[in-house]
Amino acid sequence: MSLLQTLREATSASHETLDAAFGSLDLSSREDYVRFLRGHAIGLAPLFGSFRQFVEGELDLSCPDYPAMLQSDLAALGEDPSALPQAHEPAALRSAATSYVIAGSRLGLAMIRKNGYWGRAHQQPSAYMEDDQGLAIWKHLAARLKEWFPDEEEAAGQQASAIVAFETFREAFAISALAPTR
Repeated sequence: MSLLQTLREATSASHETLDAAFGSLDLSSREDYVRFLRGHAIGLAPLFGSFRQFVEGELDLSCPDYPAMLQSDLAALGEDPSALPQAHEPAALRSAATSYVIAGSRLGLAMIRKNGYWGRAHQQPSAYMEDDQGLAIWKHLAARLKEWFPDEEEAAGQQASAIVAFETFREAFAISALAPTR
């Protein structure tokens, strides 16, 4: 089985749980939109280095600075990104699995853009949400993962790492409600 298939199967429940959490937000509401951005900022913080390493080192692509985009977006909304709570730092991430989670989330953001969100409706589009490079990264990543047939040990490590990445975002969503608001 390819690594792409392996990760999809192993993370389907985690993916559904996370989609339900972030999907519970009404992104036409300023408050929920800000919480959405906070959750992504908190979740990306401990995972981004692993993602960037894979995108630049393995895919040989330029990696957008999503944490900087989110910090800028939140600051433009009057939020203090430095005051955000922090998610736990996961140990021993595998960058392919982390990239699967982060690049895969760009597909969901493309749908959100299509349907609209508070920032765009109020002439404050989000650099993070409007980024198109993520879709190109996803296409390259998916192609690479389709051609990667790991042995059992490697597959298990990648699966565990992807689940940890989803759990990091789940934790980030939960603590995003605790972030101070303006």
